[in-house]
Amino acid sequence: MHQDKEPGWQLPLINRPISNPMDWQPIDRLILLACLVLFAPVGFGSVLLVTNYQAPQYLNQSLVPILLWAYGLHAILLLTMIFAAFQRRAHDNHWPLFENIIIGGYLVVVIISSYLTGAHFSEGLLLIFLGVNITGVLANVNKIRKCYWVVVPVMLVMMAADFMHSVPYAILLEKSPFEPTGRPLIGWMILRAIIVLILAALIYLCILAMKRWTERESIYLEMSAIDGLTRLTNRNSFIHRGQQELVRARRQVTSFGSSLACIMIDLDHFKEINDTWGHHAGDEVLIVTSKIMMDNARQNDEVGRYGGEEFAILLPGTNLRIAEQIAERLRRKISETRVEVDGHVIEVTASFGVASFPGDGIESMSDLLKAADKALYQAKDKGRNTVVCAGEADDPQPTPPRDRQ
Repeated sequence: MHQDKEPGWQLPLINRPISNPMDWQPIDRLILLACLVLFAPVGFGSVLLVTNYQAPQYLNQSLVPILLWAYGLHAILLLTMIFAAFQRRAHDNHWPLFENIIIGGYLVVVIISSYLTGAHFSEGLLLIFLGVNITGVLANVNKIRKCYWVVVPVMLVMMAADFMHSVPYAILLEKSPFEPTGRPLIGWMILRAIIVLILAALIYLCILAMKRWTERESIYLEMSAIDGLTRLTNRNSFIHRGQQELVRARRQVTSFGSSLACIMIDLDHFKEINDTWGHHAGDEVLIVTSKIMMDNARQNDEVGRYGGEEFAILLPGTNLRIAEQIAERLRRKISETRVEVDGHVIEVTASFGVASFPGDGIESMSDLLKAADKALYQAKDKGRNTVVCAGEADDPQPTPPRDRQ
């Protein structure tokens, strides 16, 4: 099972092969995000500087120094924050201010750059929305939701402005970056290549994030339904399955004679096993007996760990007598089992209580479990290592709780 990294954990880039960023500490993910965002001011600023040196006639000279200063200050701010984050990460996993600067700075740089170059229909949209999405993976999702509410109307206004003759279009460019033949100039191609590199890094991180999300979802679903030690269905999932099967059996009982049986199982003297040989021996006994139950279950049966050393088996389409035979077969197999732990051989037996629907007083899954549980108590009273079916007791009153060991 995945566990979060310890506070002293180092960035994978420093001393080990790179791992999935979803496994990193929050502040480490922000450092990675800041490094990616740094591509924007550095890349855009470099292209602007080279273009201004090689072909100044294509640029609005009144805007060039302003943009270069803006890109430079943004890059310096990010580098300063990254350096500070490396110092801070030794004692703090979170830094909201750093996160705000990364997100806000990225949006401002991309929106301004895409508007001034008139490229917000393609690269601008891709950079903003893909960037915002990957930021949502590495940063605070609530902040990203607010960014969407800012970005969407801004992009709509920019789109509308393109059709207004009173608003200048692509004001950074004095000349079109395309030749009369429609081919783009080399500088424009370099800018697009830089954008492709930035997008490639973001897409790669998106793929890693989606992969980890899928893995975590699978782990979560398994943890919510499976007992970690025995790998059997846990109590909640077992009851949920039982409720579904009971609805199906109730619907079909009149027409097809359908039934539903339940077997409750409790290992005998389990506390003595823990006290004598240790809890690790008790765990091994639980694992071995769970495997016996699973190996002897039918495809549609549900085997669950009901709690502690108690188990339950759901048998769809099975009447009381057939369920009793199945329980007896399991009782015999468990009693013949010898569990070896630390050189000691542990003998294991179990008591069984069997009930079925339809049956007297059984209208719900809770009734079915109570009936099987009562029969299990009666099996304990009879000396353990035996099978008792619901309705076999002489005393119709519920048996009071007692030690099942």
